[in-house]
Amino acid sequence: MSQRRALVWLVACLLVAAALRLPDLTTYPPGPHYDEAADGLLAGDVGLRGARPIFIPSYTGKEVLFFYLTGGLMRLLGQSLFSLRLASAFFGLLTVAAAYRAGRELIGDRRVALLGAALLAVSFWHLLFSRLGLRSISQPLLQALTLAALYRSLRSSSFILLAAAGVLLGLTAYTYLAARLFPLPLVVACLPLLGGDWGMRGFFRRDEGGKMKDERQKRPSFILHPSSFILFWGVALFIVSPLLVYFVQHPETFWVRISQVAPAGDAPLTIPQGYLKALGMLFVEGDPYWRFNLPGRPLFNGLWGGLLVVGWLVCLGRWRRATAGWQRSAYLFLAVLPLFMLLPTALATREILPSNLRAIGLIPFIFYLPALGLWFVGQSARLLVGQSARLLVGQSARLPRASQRLARQFASQRLALQWGEIVIALVLVVGGWATAGAYFGEWATRADVYYESDADLAALSRYLDQTDVSGMTVYVGALHYRHPTVAFMSQRYGQVKWLPGSQALVFPAAGPALYLFPRSSPTPDWGQTYLLRPLPVAGFFGPDDRLPFQAYLLDESPGLFMENPAEVNFGNVITLLGYNVSGTAAGSHVSLTLYWRVDGPPAAGLRAFVHLEDGWGYRWGQVEPDAYPSEQWMVGETMIQRVEVAVRPGTPPGSYRLRLGWFAPGNGRRLPHLDDAGRYAGDAFVIENVAIAAGPIPNPLPAPPIALNVAVRPELQLLGYERATESVGTGETLWLALWWQASAPLPPLVARLEARRPDDTPLILADTQPVHNTYPFTDWVTPQLVIDHVTTQIAADFPAGTYPIWLRLLDASGETLYTADLGPLTVTATERLYSPPPMTYPLAATFGGEIALLGYDLAAGEQPGAYQLTLVWQAVQQPAADYTVFVHVLDANGVCCLWQSDAMPRQGAYPTGRWLPGEVVVDEYTIQIAADLPPGDYPLEVGLYVAEDGRRLLMEMTGVEPGDALWLRPVRVERE
Repeated sequence: MSQRRALVWLVACLLVAAALRLPDLTTYPPGPHYDEAADGLLAGDVGLRGARPIFIPSYTGKEVLFFYLTGGLMRLLGQSLFSLRLASAFFGLLTVAAAYRAGRELIGDRRVALLGAALLAVSFWHLLFSRLGLRSISQPLLQALTLAALYRSLRSSSFILLAAAGVLLGLTAYTYLAARLFPLPLVVACLPLLGGDWGMRGFFRRDEGGKMKDERQKRPSFILHPSSFILFWGVALFIVSPLLVYFVQHPETFWVRISQVAPAGDAPLTIPQGYLKALGMLFVEGDPYWRFNLPGRPLFNGLWGGLLVVGWLVCLGRWRRATAGWQRSAYLFLAVLPLFMLLPTALATREILPSNLRAIGLIPFIFYLPALGLWFVGQSARLLVGQSARLLVGQSARLPRASQRLARQFASQRLALQWGEIVIALVLVVGGWATAGAYFGEWATRADVYYESDADLAALSRYLDQTDVSGMTVYVGALHYRHPTVAFMSQRYGQVKWLPGSQALVFPAAGPALYLFPRSSPTPDWGQTYLLRPLPVAGFFGPDDRLPFQAYLLDESPGLFMENPAEVNFGNVITLLGYNVSGTAAGSHVSLTLYWRVDGPPAAGLRAFVHLEDGWGYRWGQVEPDAYPSEQWMVGETMIQRVEVAVRPGTPPGSYRLRLGWFAPGNGRRLPHLDDAGRYAGDAFVIENVAIAAGPIPNPLPAPPIALNVAVRPELQLLGYERATESVGTGETLWLALWWQASAPLPPLVARLEARRPDDTPLILADTQPVHNTYPFTDWVTPQLVIDHVTTQIAADFPAGTYPIWLRLLDASGETLYTADLGPLTVTATERLYSPPPMTYPLAATFGGEIALLGYDLAAGEQPGAYQLTLVWQAVQQPAADYTVFVHVLDANGVCCLWQSDAMPRQGAYPTGRWLPGEVVVDEYTIQIAADLPPGDYPLEVGLYVAEDGRRLLMEMTGVEPGDALWLRPVRVERE
């Protein structure tokens, strides 16, 4: 094919590609989705707001080339969805052109290169990403340009083009995460090019395997001299070095997204299974995700998939037979590229697999394989026809004269049709028509795609911009806080207050409020009681003829419907006004509705916590909802928060409690619960008597950490167990959990824990019924899964050593039904102190008649605002519980807290329940208060309380009025 005819066909490819990629960019696909809108915002930051990043750490990390180029377009056209997607369409069109150039340099045949470009032009896969404003579309273009420059330099002996190829390779690293694997097939492809000595005799050497022309003419092929190898990779390394330096300085940004999708023990697929599914996406079964595909549609249909396999075999054959170094390198590259560039999707076994997005590094090179396959089949067919024609010529005497003439023409190939051009035309016409129908007629107009693409939020954004919201507070429900789709599409984004997940309703202190809930985060059912005035939103219907969002107006805050009124003050910041709670069954959720009032702006970001606990302090479920982020709070707002606490399957039936409060995620510090007098009353509020019923046996069964799966009786199976530790100190509690499954009512049984001495005689640790003897085997509601937590305290005089721990199941007569070895237990002797150390300030205070404070030391630390406090405790009698020690530095008005610590002694390492009568415990604290506090004395109080309800132990000391705290010497702040 002549260069002129090739140019004509390339223009035809580009026209078809443009006809598919440019129309109705802001309509199809609907949206923009969260990721696309985020990329639009980042491009606007670069193009319009002066950002100049090397790498963008937000949104799990993003490479920047796309944002610089798209930002430049936004400087001309403004920040809009049109300019964002137009940039992607330009990337797509340029990739089609670059695909031809790269194919021409790699394979050397214009017809194969054109067919590859034509297949790319009508590819549903590439079309979809060419119309999405995602940075990934830049990777194929840079890859194609890199290969075009590299192999052109090999064929023309141009070190300038070789350096340009290095630049382009370095820039590829700034495109998309999957591009980090692109150098690997390039390294493999460079192996056939390395030859000669390492002397500096030029960048290229003659390829002795190729045919030589006159020495005065340009050499037809070359092999890469080691010095040119260094040039290519050295230039690439220089270009990528700023990014590498950034990753060295911020290593977490390199790994954050990789760690989220990388294989792990909880992945549903193994790595080999993931790789097989990734290979299958080529022509068996493709990406199942609506956003990036017609679910299950492979990248190639059966015909082109078969030709792809043929083309891959052709590459392997030509790699082995080629004599020119550049040809061996090119075919080796095409053969190994799929094996490497499928890895980003094959290894993402914890996410959607296969993924068209993560496999985008196959573009455009994968399209050369079916083109090569077709060319091989076509050439083979032509040879077969030619041979048949020659046979006919040999038999020409027996044929009519017209048939003789036709046979001679076939034999001489005079009638050899330009079948390659016919195929290209068919691909562009038929393939383009089919792809347009699949994209515009089937995919882009579906309701699934509409809602998966966050088009409901885009419609909500348009409604918000068209509505007069002056004097209103605007609340928007969304799956994500500060959703980028609204940020990118709405001019009134700054007025929005967010309700993530639609798990809260907030009423302003004064004035009307507008509430907007998209289909992706709909109006909560429990909120309909308060949202009684829906607004018309005609003209915003989705493709399913349903409203994509709902709007409500409240003129004033409504009354609250609370079943359990309360007045629980958390740090004078937020008050719990009441709550509604409903019981549930194991394996389900406890529904909790909380009613809050904002009393003051929080000093830092806060998040609620809700823990489901049993009467022995074990946590069966927890949640940390962020239904209305605290940075949005305004004094006087009222918030209704719905919390669903998942109850673990296997939770025994009984009465449980909910512990709730607020904490700062940055440091874990909780807001103090203050009593009516403003004093510290714990760090949580407890809701008692939450009923949990027996739940059905889940399917599939959860697996215990250590599996046994033993039928101890026909109707009772021990699934396994879990242990917290293999070592305990004397006085500590041994904890383990037994996982039982019962299929029918059970007879009387007893579970016994034994420690085996070296002579194999048993030391009985506990004879127990499930759930601390409160849920005997005979009471079980069957069939049932029960996770039974067994605790037993190791006696203070228990001999130190290592013991095998055995479980023995006994029947009513004491006969052993089953024994199991639960592993070794190392018991260490707890070091105890009975003589108090010297103290600067001796005391004689007792708390609850159980624990005495013998004295303390208080001294300034080395750092400004730091103080060292040492408390010396002594057990008067065996403490009845594990008490929490509180140490509070109050402000000048005696209000908590400038600094606080609420923990068991020795930072939680030595609970009071382990203390023996007469034992002395030294408890140290480092107090750190603000160095800029005004000079003065700041009260310091200490005491003990019960963590479950905040009840303080009564303090008694001669000469001091009894109370619930002891005031020590104040913390003195002085200024020089």
